Amino acid sequence: MNPEKNMWLDLFERWPKDMPQKGVIMSELNESIPFVGFALDENMVVVQRQTPDAIGARQAIIPFNSISYLKITAIVPPKAYTEFGFKGALPKV
Repeated sequence: MNPEKNMWLDLFERWPKDMPQKGVIMSELNESIPFVGFALDENMVVVQRQTPDAIGARQAIIPFNSISYLKITAIVPPKAYTEFGFKGALPKV
């Protein structure tokens, strides 16, 4: 990864095309934001929710610098993570 490039932007750009865009973004404020699709720019990600949140929002625009971590909820083969740039192998479970 280019050290000048945002790590979250890099990860979302490497998302495998055959892997569903399903997951949960955890914010630095410990808010969980589930998503079923996303779009990007250099500073933010806009995510699509499958169902509205408590106030009726179906989309959320999240600055990359407020993301703490990402959970992948789609069932994917462990080898898909090499497309993200990870090295090594995950066990099949």
